[in-house]
Amino acid sequence: MEVFGHLEGLRPQQIKRLEKLYNRKSSSFSVISPEFARALCELTAETGRQTAVLFDRTNMVQYVMIGGSSEIVIPVLSRYRITPGGLRGLRLVHTHTGGEDLTDDDLTDLALLRLDSVTVLHGDSRGIPMRMQTAHLLPPDSPQMFGFLEDTDPHRQNTDYGDFISALEKEIEDKTKALFRVKNAHSAILVGSYRRKHEAEEHMAELKELTESAGMDVLDIHTQIKQQIHPKFVMGPGRLKEVVIRALQTGADFIVFDNPLSPAQSRAVSEFTELKVLDRTQLILDIFARRAKSNEGKIRVELAQLKYILPRLSGRDDALSRLTGGIGGRGPGETKLEIDKRRINDRIAFLSKKLEKIEQNRTIQRGRRNRGGLPIVSIVGYTNAGKSTLLNSLTQSEVYSDDLMFATLDTSSKRIRFPEERDVIITDTVGFIRDLPDNLKGAFKSTLEELSEADLLVHVADISNHGFLNHIRSVETVLAELDLTDKKVITVLNKTDLLPPEEADFVLNNVLPDTMFADARLHSLMEVKNSKPDAVYISALDRKTFRLLLERIRFTLFTEGKGRDIPVESYFDDDTEADY
Repeated sequence: MEVFGHLEGLRPQQIKRLEKLYNRKSSSFSVISPEFARALCELTAETGRQTAVLFDRTNMVQYVMIGGSSEIVIPVLSRYRITPGGLRGLRLVHTHTGGEDLTDDDLTDLALLRLDSVTVLHGDSRGIPMRMQTAHLLPPDSPQMFGFLEDTDPHRQNTDYGDFISALEKEIEDKTKALFRVKNAHSAILVGSYRRKHEAEEHMAELKELTESAGMDVLDIHTQIKQQIHPKFVMGPGRLKEVVIRALQTGADFIVFDNPLSPAQSRAVSEFTELKVLDRTQLILDIFARRAKSNEGKIRVELAQLKYILPRLSGRDDALSRLTGGIGGRGPGETKLEIDKRRINDRIAFLSKKLEKIEQNRTIQRGRRNRGGLPIVSIVGYTNAGKSTLLNSLTQSEVYSDDLMFATLDTSSKRIRFPEERDVIITDTVGFIRDLPDNLKGAFKSTLEELSEADLLVHVADISNHGFLNHIRSVETVLAELDLTDKKVITVLNKTDLLPPEEADFVLNNVLPDTMFADARLHSLMEVKNSKPDAVYISALDRKTFRLLLERIRFTLFTEGKGRDIPVESYFDDDTEADY
């Protein structure tokens, strides 16, 4: 039986006495029997060090620890997993050398490790136990996090500890489910560190949407405003401790960081908590793995997953499993949890060769299409701006679309006929997103190649989203990085049907409301009207709003002053239904 902690300087006889604690069983009624309490206090009196044991629910000793004069280190409790909203099934009983009550560190261990309880024993100079104090967690709706048992005399304990803990755990689990477990099997706490408050609000709103797109409920959001992120934990260790305690209290399965985690940060945070830890990159990878339908899309997602995992293989096995299992590691790569770097590199090389062949075939197909001389219009924009819905409405097709981020991962091309027998190919593309990680850019390669061949870009933005201006800028930044600034662009502001009446009147009819709406929102709408005076306002669900957009597409591709102008009415019949 292993004794954990600082054994240096102990006599062999003292080590044997510590080892024999494994063979002792405590009372089934009380926190600890008086005889067991005396054995711990005697060891502390002799050694001048804190002594501790961890009991399971059967009152058997599972861990024996020896610390220093002021602290004790609890080993990794990997054998005892925590059920969401539950307790670990272990109680800690330890001694203090200075007569102090339970410390903040004791209570932190109680909360972070979800122990059944933490008890401190005080003995006299002869090792006779004189006093005790026991703390336990409270249900999540309680005004305080910790409660304390009334028993303070080790020799007179009146609480039936076994029945008390069983009832407490059931109450905690029931209230946690009632308060926080809404509809899905997985839930998350969102965290991020930012320099400015408005940046935190906008980024967290997007992370919440991403998390829900990945199939998780968001239970809580925690942000920290700092000029520089913590190099080890992203957030300060004190704030991270609060987040972890809150996650455990609410029964969350995941802690999701908006900030990208380096391999070292991933390991540090994973060692800080037993909860599964994801960052924004892993979340996007999971969504990609869910939505990729084509063979090429699946290969690109697996490549991105493997390249993400590769630098993190030096972490311990259980940290790696939290980084790659389930959400954040879904898809073809999820069975590669503990393969070594050589096998991952071999897999990357194999997939890269398959992609080369796919890309060669696509180049040939694109060449044939180009020889047909048909102009190409590519719909671009931020994720979930309504691009696929617009394609479906324009071409009366049924490309998959949904009110989710990255609902489209594979490009789709459809043909549309304009007056005078003029055909145009319209291509839907994967949505962009701010700060796209480098290892995800490969998943966009087919989209980017389509854009380079396009004759016209239709840039769709969701005007109902309060961050739409930043979304427009993010897409324009990506286009600039791809050297596509020379492309002709039509800006389309979509989802006007979701605007409040006063905002709709302002953007569509230039009518200022009697009661001004939020200043920040007004500023954004005024800025886009000034900076994009030629923008087209539509609802992708209403074909009646497409008149101006179709006229702009036709004029840009076919006319631009070179041919006779065909009136916009040519596109519609008397019922204003598209007739192209």
